[in-house]
Amino acid sequence: MLIRKSFRKKLIHIFLTMIVAVFTFAPYAYGSSVKEMALGPTDAKEVEEFADTFFSQPHIKDQLAGAVFVIVKDGKILLKKGYGYADLEKKIPADPDRTVFPVASISKVFTATGIMQLVEQGKINLDEDIQTYLGDVKLKNKTDYPLTMKHLLTHTTGFDFTDTLESAQHRPEPLPLDKYVKENMSTVIRKPGEAFRYDNFASMLQGYILQNVSGKSFNQYITENIYQPLEMKNSSFLLTPEIKAKLATGYNAANKPFPVYTSNPIEQPEGGMFSTGKDMAAFMMAHLNKGTIEGHKILDKDTAEMMQSIHYAIHPKLPNMAYGFETYYHSSHNNQFVIGKGGDLPGAHSWMWLLPEQRVGGFIVFNKDIDFREELFKAFMDRYYPMPKKEQKYVASTQEQLKRFEGVYRDLRVNPWVTKITATQQGQLLAEDPMGKNTLRQVEPLLFKDEEGTLLAFKETDDGRVAYLQYHNPVSLAERLPASKQFSDVPTVHPYAAYIKDVQQFGVLPGDTDGFFYPEAPVTRAEFVGELIRLIGVRASTHPVIFTDTKNNKYAKEIQAAVEANAIKGVTKNTFEPNRPITRQEAAAIIWGVSQALIDAQPADAPLAGEVDPWAIQAVKYAAANKLYGPEVTSSEKGMVDYKAKKPLLRQEAAALFYTYARHMLGG
Repeated sequence: MLIRKSFRKKLIHIFLTMIVAVFTFAPYAYGSSVKEMALGPTDAKEVEEFADTFFSQPHIKDQLAGAVFVIVKDGKILLKKGYGYADLEKKIPADPDRTVFPVASISKVFTATGIMQLVEQGKINLDEDIQTYLGDVKLKNKTDYPLTMKHLLTHTTGFDFTDTLESAQHRPEPLPLDKYVKENMSTVIRKPGEAFRYDNFASMLQGYILQNVSGKSFNQYITENIYQPLEMKNSSFLLTPEIKAKLATGYNAANKPFPVYTSNPIEQPEGGMFSTGKDMAAFMMAHLNKGTIEGHKILDKDTAEMMQSIHYAIHPKLPNMAYGFETYYHSSHNNQFVIGKGGDLPGAHSWMWLLPEQRVGGFIVFNKDIDFREELFKAFMDRYYPMPKKEQKYVASTQEQLKRFEGVYRDLRVNPWVTKITATQQGQLLAEDPMGKNTLRQVEPLLFKDEEGTLLAFKETDDGRVAYLQYHNPVSLAERLPASKQFSDVPTVHPYAAYIKDVQQFGVLPGDTDGFFYPEAPVTRAEFVGELIRLIGVRASTHPVIFTDTKNNKYAKEIQAAVEANAIKGVTKNTFEPNRPITRQEAAAIIWGVSQALIDAQPADAPLAGEVDPWAIQAVKYAAANKLYGPEVTSSEKGMVDYKAKKPLLRQEAAALFYTYARHMLGG
């Protein structure tokens, strides 16, 4: 997926969604007590009162640009309402019938639905090696196990990379789907089916296979087999003039509009769909009615039920994936079976949830970089499916029994997200990650709960070794790392020892095979960019490199990836000077460029001391303001920061910079 899409997905959906405060709603705030309510929403007027009350809260109303909220039950629409504006400047109201929003990764459920149509037609076998359906695209699989459609549908592919850096703006013309897949084919490096990792490329491949097997373009197939039967007249995977004319403007948190999102490839099965609240209601009702609504069928009953069943779970009480649907916000499920799908783009954040057993569904979309999705879902579930408080029973554990879980676990998708697990003398686990420190008590053999009620689950390999966990990050498991090595030239008392140890856990700045780190050696320009791309955790470029002097460099593809993200430029049009030691201000400039490309970073201010070249002032201010440095940088009594901008960046300093930047990306 594109860099803006993939990293807004990471940084907004994971961090903003998970960190956002969850407000407690008293039942009386919504018109009547829980005891008086039947289970589930039943009355359209009462549901509208619930929604109006939610959106009238000052902390939401004051931040809102626009939103559309839909609730369906038993094949009927109970609520279909817009709040705020689709365009703030023109004061165009958000209209559930007319306003088109990018639904981002909710697209994946439509793609999966198309795949399941071909499965029930006998054109795709869920257990067949997908090479059967790839045509002239060759799958790269370094394992002895086949990659099947089941693995694509459950995001358990074992691919090395699931996201790319390339900005859509980097190409004059977006690629067709088949060419994009050929250029960006990932490699299977982990046993398929073993570990869940949110996988944009898996959904991209589903779309390519759908197109290849059906003989129709992806958008044409979805239009003819999903949109038209359900009368979804304002939905498309193409930004047509008709769609664009109705498209909501997306805004950042400061109400600055984003440019209209550009898709690459042209048809984007994993995240390129546009739709309205009305159209999404039709899709939800069809799924909740086992594939048929008002005589229009998109799936057989058995297929719909198969698609909505859980097919991967790290633990039965912490499920991950159905086919195309995922399971988030577990603490708010209130003992109900919930599947759903979220979507994130700059200025567009959505969440669709289904309760198949209750035939109830909800859809919310915002056109601004704010996030009240979890808050709304929790309020909805507490209102209509309240769960009596029940005392949690825990397993009595000893420190010795829990030592098998100790270790450092690195997230499979968000590379800098590291979780450290320690067994305590009190027979509990201490978890330290970007969300902070939490104490957990054992609930079941591989399941723990922290003081806030959040579950942590471990997964064993076939030989009983604890190999994975899932905790605060809902979009992937974390893999247990081998013990960190101690470098011969970095004693424990070294001022940079902690930084150097920690970045080894990120998989960057490795030492040599003889166990030396060379802390005071300068870092080259190529090494800095290459290790930064590895720190971020996205794939290197698959395209020819543009700098003539990087073609034989070990970091050539990483440098090219940063170019394609519009994050760096060369010294000249054709040269990068990869082997020259990088100065600290050059490193800051690259960090600033990457931050703008990845996370829409805004300028920051800091009082600077020392000499800085004019072209680097903004970058050095950004680094200084966000404390992206180690002990080499100090502040004067007046708060002036000397970044030592024109000095070469040493490896020990790069370790500190990478560590602090990782914390910065994760909101720490």
